[in-house]
Amino acid sequence: MNKRLTKISKYLAFILRHEPQSIGLKLDAEGYLNVDELVGKSNATGKSITREQVQQVVAGHEPPIFALSEDGSRIRAV
Repeated sequence: MNKRLTKISKYLAFILRHEPQSIGLKLDAEGYLNVDELVGKSNATGKSITREQVQQVVAGHEPPIFALSEDGSRIRAV
């Protein structure tokens, strides 16, 4: 994983595990956030990320530390 994706991974871990409210989001009952909302709110607060980068981060961890829903629309920390 390159440096940019590593930074995004750390940011996602912070948001998904500790402070989703810091960007105006709330985890659902299963601990998921909508990926498009996450990307939009992140960009609005100065963290430039894309949906594709989120998918690369999820795929780039072994063992996995993030999981996407079956349809790929939501993300959560594992």
